[in-house]
Amino acid sequence: MKKKIPVLFMSLLLITVLLAGCTQANQPVATVDEPSAVVITDNSSEESYPLETPEVNQTAQTESSTEELPASQSETTWSADATLFSLSDSGIVVEGSGATVRGSIINISKAGTYVLSGKLSAGQIVIEATSDDTIQLVLNGAEITSLSGSPLYAMQSDELIITLADGTQNILTDGGLNFQYADTVEEEPNAALFSKDDMTINGNGALIVNAGFNNGIGSKDALLIESGEITVNAANHALRGNDSVTILDGSLTLTAANDGIQTNNSDDSSLGFVLIEAGEIRINAGHDGIQADSAVRINGGNLTVNTGALSSSDRDSDSYKAIKAGTLINISEGTFLIDSADDGIHSDGDISISGGVFEIATGDDGIHAEGELTISDGVFTVSKSYEALEASHILISGGEFDLVSSDDAINAAGGDDTTTGNPWARGAGDFSITISGGKIRFVAGGDGLDSNGTIEFSGGEMIGIINSSADNGAIDADGSVTFNGGSLIYGGSGVGVVPGMNASQSYLFLSSGISAGKELTVVKDGKTLMSFTPDADLRYLVFSSPDIVAGESYEIHSDGSLLTTVTAGEGSGGRMPGNPGGGGGFPGGGPGGRP
Repeated sequence: MKKKIPVLFMSLLLITVLLAGCTQANQPVATVDEPSAVVITDNSSEESYPLETPEVNQTAQTESSTEELPASQSETTWSADATLFSLSDSGIVVEGSGATVRGSIINISKAGTYVLSGKLSAGQIVIEATSDDTIQLVLNGAEITSLSGSPLYAMQSDELIITLADGTQNILTDGGLNFQYADTVEEEPNAALFSKDDMTINGNGALIVNAGFNNGIGSKDALLIESGEITVNAANHALRGNDSVTILDGSLTLTAANDGIQTNNSDDSSLGFVLIEAGEIRINAGHDGIQADSAVRINGGNLTVNTGALSSSDRDSDSYKAIKAGTLINISEGTFLIDSADDGIHSDGDISISGGVFEIATGDDGIHAEGELTISDGVFTVSKSYEALEASHILISGGEFDLVSSDDAINAAGGDDTTTGNPWARGAGDFSITISGGKIRFVAGGDGLDSNGTIEFSGGEMIGIINSSADNGAIDADGSVTFNGGSLIYGGSGVGVVPGMNASQSYLFLSSGISAGKELTVVKDGKTLMSFTPDADLRYLVFSSPDIVAGESYEIHSDGSLLTTVTAGEGSGGRMPGNPGGGGGFPGGGPGGRP
């Protein structure tokens, strides 16, 4: 029976995912490279060498992004039971049973442990066992090149386990432009290291995979990487698991003309996922860095992802996203250095982030969800974007944000809008920005906070500046704007909008004397309540916090000298002092709402 790998999954909540492989029929033997001499001897060695075994805890996890997969729980040994192969172009020496040799082709047909050492310049390993057999291949300083196909082709087994022996370097190279499919109907094998069933890679050695024809490492079922130093250079995808790709640890350097990591099971909603627990992962991809048909979950690790820099063999694809999922992305921890031609983090459904450190530079959105984007913690630096954060509903309850965008900094938008009952709304729809905590700074070339529905700010700190045209505002909503807590300083060029009709929190509005490099402070009875130093001359600035009381006077100082005295305005429908005829900041700039 197939091993089951526990992961957390989805709809709006994570659900249990159990990996289930499918038994495949035997396929024809791969193309045979040039034959060489064969020597077969009995295995009489009594030496024993410790190896790791790829056992994964069977307990299904059903909730909480804080739960972690346990490490392997048992060990095996490389003992007299293992079949040993000494590879060379002049002949293959075999000690043990379970395999046959034809020229430079090794065919493995039974369950067991097989240890490979040496070099084949024109050879291949073919696994054609039963669907109940587990095959462990120990690469103990093995270098295998196939002139016309895949150097390691697992046609059938229950599971293929690749163990990288400690202190060794192992190299697999496919036939490149001379590659021929062994199964032309299924177009298999389609990777330099290919298994039609589940595949696990473990051990602390190194593996280099050179895939000049198609994918680097591929499984038709689940691909699990427990450890190892793995380098993949692929003409198509670097890692591909039809059902899933799980990385528990290791050091991975993935270079791919198409996607770095890809899953593509869209028939079963519980599969088609990518799970990363830890590891050093570096991806340089022509298209997406990580692409999952269903969900991506990341609980740790250090990821560096660059996309869109390479040519792709998939000319129909125009996606250059760093991390992409069809239904859900859940990130609880890790560091992320992203440079992407398209969105940095993208889900066609929801995104939930509860921790991690993110540095993102992108040609489109920094983080984008078609559904709901929920952030409760983390450090986010978006140094380049079209829009830094975008989703239909954005909920921020914690975290630190430093956002730069050429258009909106935080944007709640989607499909067709539906009109609300607000007479000043411009077709407001079911979209929202809800901020209850965190520290947010942004510099935007369009609007700052822009919602096609509502904006609600009830906690946290925000400093936002826009450098934009007259039709944009630092706060812009087609529905209601509500400030009921937290500390806000926002302004810039464009339109100056004060807290809306539904806001219970008062504010100060300043429209002159806002010069670059000069610290502005809000002073009441000799006590500094708020301060801010703009990087550029500003047309207006709004201060709002629970410490500001409507109707009371406050001093505004510039570099320590009194600039002006301002009377605090009242959000709840009150008129803005000093602006005759002005309302309380009608959402979207209703009458009097644009000073």
